[in-house]
Amino acid sequence: MQSDDKIRNQLVTEVSQDYLAYILSQDIQSSISNSPPDNKTRQKSQPLSPKEKDILKAGGARFTDADSHAIEEITRRQIQQLLNEVRDIIKQALTLDEVAQRLSVSKEQVRGLLAKTPPGLYTFKSPSGVLLFPRWQFTEEATLPHLQIILQNIGPGVNLLTLNRFMTTENGDLLLGNRCLSPRDWLASGHDPSEVEILARDISGQV
Repeated sequence: MQSDDKIRNQLVTEVSQDYLAYILSQDIQSSISNSPPDNKTRQKSQPLSPKEKDILKAGGARFTDADSHAIEEITRRQIQQLLNEVRDIIKQALTLDEVAQRLSVSKEQVRGLLAKTPPGLYTFKSPSGVLLFPRWQFTEEATLPHLQIILQNIGPGVNLLTLNRFMTTENGDLLLGNRCLSPRDWLASGHDPSEVEILARDISGQV
């Protein structure tokens, strides 16, 4: 039986542009029920495909018919950065077995947390359909304080990359003395969750 680390290393090799497009199109409600696409490869020397443009448009890029080869190379590097970001999330994520062990519950109880409304945990599927849990939502022996409330305030259009960046990036609105904390560290430190709730609604485009 493979160790969880070996499983993650294998899953990282499966990440493709099709999977990236799938991740960017996913929201919290549909991330469990929908299956990732099969991996496909293409030659880097070809012009930007519609899928590549869709990936970058999801990140705010704009295109014209006059885009040059140089711009295409830049955008491909941007796509590569996004792919690497997804691979890092997978490398750090926990498997179902690891979550059950960390929380000292059964795998069925973990699935029960996923079935709650709002969900008690956030999960996503690897390219081959393995259920994974971003590491930021856990402390050493429990889930992040107020996690369910935060997930309730995350809008349905927020994808894995956006949510991961939000939870793990230092935020200027979460000040502790002279330091800025990430939403994850703010909650883990026992601070008022309402501050993170407001920020979560903000990235979701909610009033």
